[in-house]
Amino acid sequence: MHIALLAPALAILWLLLSGHFDPLLLTFGLVSVAFVCWMAERMKIVDGESHPFGLIPRLSVFWLWLFKEIVKSNFDTASRILGPKSAVEPVVFNVPASQQTDLGIVIHANSITLTPGTVSLELGDGTIKVHALHADVAKSLIESGMNARVPD
Repeated sequence: MHIALLAPALAILWLLLSGHFDPLLLTFGLVSVAFVCWMAERMKIVDGESHPFGLIPRLSVFWLWLFKEIVKSNFDTASRILGPKSAVEPVVFNVPASQQTDLGIVIHANSITLTPGTVSLELGDGTIKVHALHADVAKSLIESGMNARVPD
């Protein structure tokens, strides 16, 4: 099942990146895709986490929400950096991470790091250690509900 989804995805990616439609190059592309799929299946590395096509609908909604949060955080971070010294008081705190898969936890940690003013430092059992510019940033990160929005 996963190989049946992987092969067309690789073929489309190859066509988009190459931009060539000559018969010889299309043949090379087809052989390359077939070889990669064969190797992936033989190595037993093709599963739901290696190419999570089932997450695409939920990820699309999440990316829109994350984009909005990144824009809001950009303005907040810029105002803190350009504002008075007291606006920046670094803090390290733990954020709950209720994701069940490694991919979900990584998406959550990377989303925190993408949000300006915060950096994921360490992944623990059910938590992510985060550095933020101020305690208010930490509070808004927890209250934003990112943990519940991350697709898993």
